[in-house]
Amino acid sequence: MATTRAVLSGWRDGRRTRPALPGGTTSRFVLLIAAVAAGGLYVFLQAYFLVPRNADYFFDTFSRCFRDPRIGLPDQSSQGFEESQRLLASCQQPAFVDQARWIAIGFLLLGGVSIACYLAHPWWVTRSRCERFPALPSLRPRRLSRFPSREDPDEREIAEYLDHLCRTVGVQPAPRWLLDPLAGTSNGLAFGLPRRRRVIIDAGLVKRFRDDRDVFRAVIVHELAHLRNRDVDKTYLTFGMGWAFQAVAVLPFGALTLHSALSGGPSVIPAAALPYLADVPRALGLMAVLTLVVHLVRNSVLRARELHADATAAAHSGHEAAAAAAFSRALQEPPATGRRPARAALARLTLRLGYWPTTETRHRVLGEPALLTRPTMGELLGAGVVAGVFTASADDLVGTLYRLLWGKLNTLSGDLAVGCTIGAGLTGVLAAAVWRTVATSDPAPRPTRATWLAPPAALVGGYLAGASLPLLTDRTELPATSLEFQGFAWLPRAGPVLLAGAVCLTVWVVSAARGMVHRARGRRALYAVVATSVVSFAPWFAVWYSVRRAGPGNGFQPVLGDAPDLGSSIGWYTVLSRWTGFTWEPLTVQGRLPSALVGLMLLWLVPLALLLFPGRRHATGPDVRPQLGRALLAGLAGGTFVIAAGTALPFLARAALPPAVLHYSGAPRDTGFPTVYWHTYVALACVAQGAVALVICATVRGHRPALVLAGISLTALAAALGRALAFGVVGCTGLFGGPARRCSVPFVPEILAEDLRTITLRGLLAALPAALSGAGAGALARRRTPTPRTADRPRPPARIHRWALAAALVVLAAAVLCATAVALPRDQYVWSLWFRG
Repeated sequence: MATTRAVLSGWRDGRRTRPALPGGTTSRFVLLIAAVAAGGLYVFLQAYFLVPRNADYFFDTFSRCFRDPRIGLPDQSSQGFEESQRLLASCQQPAFVDQARWIAIGFLLLGGVSIACYLAHPWWVTRSRCERFPALPSLRPRRLSRFPSREDPDEREIAEYLDHLCRTVGVQPAPRWLLDPLAGTSNGLAFGLPRRRRVIIDAGLVKRFRDDRDVFRAVIVHELAHLRNRDVDKTYLTFGMGWAFQAVAVLPFGALTLHSALSGGPSVIPAAALPYLADVPRALGLMAVLTLVVHLVRNSVLRARELHADATAAAHSGHEAAAAAAFSRALQEPPATGRRPARAALARLTLRLGYWPTTETRHRVLGEPALLTRPTMGELLGAGVVAGVFTASADDLVGTLYRLLWGKLNTLSGDLAVGCTIGAGLTGVLAAAVWRTVATSDPAPRPTRATWLAPPAALVGGYLAGASLPLLTDRTELPATSLEFQGFAWLPRAGPVLLAGAVCLTVWVVSAARGMVHRARGRRALYAVVATSVVSFAPWFAVWYSVRRAGPGNGFQPVLGDAPDLGSSIGWYTVLSRWTGFTWEPLTVQGRLPSALVGLMLLWLVPLALLLFPGRRHATGPDVRPQLGRALLAGLAGGTFVIAAGTALPFLARAALPPAVLHYSGAPRDTGFPTVYWHTYVALACVAQGAVALVICATVRGHRPALVLAGISLTALAAALGRALAFGVVGCTGLFGGPARRCSVPFVPEILAEDLRTITLRGLLAALPAALSGAGAGALARRRTPTPRTADRPRPPARIHRWALAAALVVLAAAVLCATAVALPRDQYVWSLWFRG
């Protein structure tokens, strides 16, 4: 096991081994900001209607708009629907301006109080405590004095020793030292604003300088570690945000809710709007849940900074055994004796969730510093709950913004925008957490597969729980969310799809991290992987979010294609038409986003580029060139098969179907043979992509997700190019009928781009299960046929030059980018329809 100094500082035997591990304080601090923002957004939206003046103005504006004879809601197929919608949104705009002003004032107060509490913390710290309420400060200052004095011979040694510790830890300039003569404990406290840092030393700790130097050193270095880790600002901002959330959000919301319940509510609310107001007991219950979430996240930030300071102090102490022993003596806790089992268990739980880490946790971190950066399931669960709570309020917020900025109701484009925002946060958190887990895990033995399933399960479970909270607090859900028809039934419909996506992200990050943790220079690989995860998977979450809100139906259930009228008596032809012509709404929406192909391209391009050019001269790990060459050859073979099968398909169709079916082009609601033929060609390409994924996963052992995606991308590109050849054969043979045969290859860039996107996205549905099957088959084959030991024999150098492989990847990536650019004009028309609603 690596020593504390090596893991925390990143140095061993006089050389740099790896970047120093972070302490997890910053990620938890960002999570606290998100929790306060999500809770504040929900509170300010709900509290707006609890003020009688606001409710009167808002609902009176709505009533006036619906009484306007110019505003009617005709059928959506009529020409006046869009104009009526525009007039309605314009009439309601003043009410939403007032609501947006209220929310903005709430957040300004929340931020202002948080900053004021942070700026006032030096005054707070230097006040003496009230005798009756020790948690509150009094107006009397503490008797603090400058310490130590270099003029006093007894204190001069302490001053020199403190300067030496500042240089050892790396704290420059040195803080101002203050002595509390009335404190008999052996503690210290670091505080102060930037460039005005101070450390209070208890009088009891000064006595330890002579009696027990190790304890004195451990406590002082611990406080200096807070300064070195920049924990002081985050600590008191954390306290400030917690106090501000309670003072600005919790207490006013509780008071307004009770006042509204006692007074009977606003006077002019229409009767139809009463079912949509929050139920008072349930709203207070949700407020308690949000307060608990903010409190727990706040405590996790404070615990993380204490543990990080402990480990950093031990890393810079110079003699780790003495430092650990000093911490063991300084962190003694009296055992909880004489308590009943229930009270003792509650006390242990309270202590574990408090803002001070337990002695047991501190000892564990000193023994294994990697625990600092390893994410916990509670952290991911909290992140999911925060994102879910934000989702519950984001629908109303986006509706308000649409009316303010564009004067129209929320549309699919708004759902995708909210989904991308939430998805970026969730995917970034999950990718960083998985990377941290891989970076702190020993290569052998590898963790079990259940270990990798826990992070996505915790994050998805927390998100679903947070997003479902409004269903518990309201009599019915607001119409803007479209979940009032579903209730809790949306959880089993949409939850498994979201969990499957999170597992796919986890598998990709684990594979990328295992290959790049010890090969890439610095943290560029971490930043590249997290950024790629956000760019690639956030749009998929946005599509999931928009489909989840689409309506009472289950948008995640695939829909089979139509059966042809002409030729329906041929059983296999009907089955082929229905199964190859299936539609799945998430793929339909995703296919119109420019990130569809670009995101998938980044998933194989980024890890393979970092593996080919690691940035270190002596990078460890197996060479990726033979595996990449094998994957590209498999993808090329799959594309060749699709082209050959597509060329032979017209002759097979002529032999299997009568001319009447072949020459029937179809009707608006009836599938013709050209459509079935095209769907069959796409299905052949999907089968080939599945076969390529199976072969790659069965024959290679490392970097499978990136290699599989690169292989099937090459297969899809070859199939899209071969589509022109296949339809050239169709025209030359007159398969679809027509007055004359045309033996030409119809090459249209727009159609090629559309075909590439369709084949790639549909091929994922075949490649994912095939990859799992190939990985299982390969593992079973290796277990039954043990390979001979070749550790003593040097491996032959790879024959494939890395620049040749890089050129192949660049050509493939350029083709994907060109297809995305060519498809933009058609996509813009669809985006305009989404924006108009």
